[in-house]
Amino acid sequence: MTDSSTTAVREIRDVYGRRYRVGETDRELIGRSRAWMIRLSWASMLAISLFQYGFGAAIPALTGANGWSHGDAFAVLALWVVCQAGSSPLAAWWYRRLRARPAVPMLVGAAGCLVALVTLGHSGDLATVLLGYSVLGGVGAGLVYMTCIATVTEWFPERTAGRVGLVSGAFGYGALPFVAVAAYALGVDNRAAILDATAAVVFVVVATAALLLRKPPAHWWPPHIDPQRWAVDRRLNRSIPNNTPAIRPHSPRAALRSGMLPIMFLVVVLTSGIALFDIAYLGGYARTAQSAPLVLLASIGALAAATGIGRTVTSSLSDRFGRRRTLGLSLGLGAVAQFGLLASLHAEQTVAVVGFAALAGAGTGAGYSLMVSVVRDWFGGEANLTNYGIVYSGKAVGGVLGIWLAGLVVAAPGAIVASVVAGCLGLVGALLTARLRQPGRPALPLPQHLRAGG
Repeated sequence: MTDSSTTAVREIRDVYGRRYRVGETDRELIGRSRAWMIRLSWASMLAISLFQYGFGAAIPALTGANGWSHGDAFAVLALWVVCQAGSSPLAAWWYRRLRARPAVPMLVGAAGCLVALVTLGHSGDLATVLLGYSVLGGVGAGLVYMTCIATVTEWFPERTAGRVGLVSGAFGYGALPFVAVAAYALGVDNRAAILDATAAVVFVVVATAALLLRKPPAHWWPPHIDPQRWAVDRRLNRSIPNNTPAIRPHSPRAALRSGMLPIMFLVVVLTSGIALFDIAYLGGYARTAQSAPLVLLASIGALAAATGIGRTVTSSLSDRFGRRRTLGLSLGLGAVAQFGLLASLHAEQTVAVVGFAALAGAGTGAGYSLMVSVVRDWFGGEANLTNYGIVYSGKAVGGVLGIWLAGLVVAAPGAIVASVVAGCLGLVGALLTARLRQPGRPALPLPQHLRAGG
């Protein structure tokens, strides 16, 4: 590894006052391309993806093997969501306090994931599973999730949206292999063997990434791009016309006072509400449907795959069309798809169920990845991780709400009110994005004659 102390390192600012540390290459800092940080984070997200979508697919097998009701299984998933999302502020704080290596939170997360799957494989006692899978596994997955997002954000400051979308997308489609196993192979006799083997794979992948991941220095910027030009030249930075940087950095307290952080939190609450509603509802529906394994694999598989792909695609599109606009349209698509999913489920049209599940996943999944860049554009990069951790924790509230609504529908299959409520929650979330305004900027553009040079 090259000694970076021989490099002319300096700090500069752009027209917005943002700081950049320039002069060091990624190979000088870590001995390899920063693309390795993408690969390691992507692999870790791929490994932990089964805890959310995979559990939804395993609901029929777990209820049958453990003698649980749907309410019991939904309680396990709901508590997992609370612990996974609720640990995000802690994970962001922990990451900020680390120096060059985020190994400790990643290893703690790997251990929590290992314990979670082993517990699920060897115990049918609800209290034990709630502690081992939901609490320890939820916190472990939350630590891994936020550490990966934070690492990618800091190593790719000039391409945050696209790279975060790529890594975050693995949290969706990465569950597909386990969804297939849960639908066709998971049973009473082989549950322990399958989940123990899965636990070992997850632990090895995440622990290996933990030992290899590195943080860049604060405010690091890749030397092949002039950051001062990047801030103003739309030929170099295609996102400039639609994504204006923050007026100034906002601390969490200032972001809360602006009124915009609470709106973002509420948007995540509503988005996660319908996303978790779909996972729980489809898992419960598949148990009673004819050709249950096929329905389970197709519907939840489509939901997970579309969620992952949707995060990647919408994050890239947001550079061209604007983060807020892309976010609003995506959430609107996910909300409208809920009504199509409701109609197709009641008509027992499996093909339509799969299609609307894919549309719902693509729309709602975009909210998590796009919010990373929205928070950065609205409140600056100084406290970006902390602010995003607060926003993402809204998933804990929305997840419980969505799973509770799914429980109402599964308990009374003929009821449609809860499904309609879930769709309406998504529409409200999409409409709320129109109220997002960058703090400090006027709501309307200045008239031409008042602009500089006008």
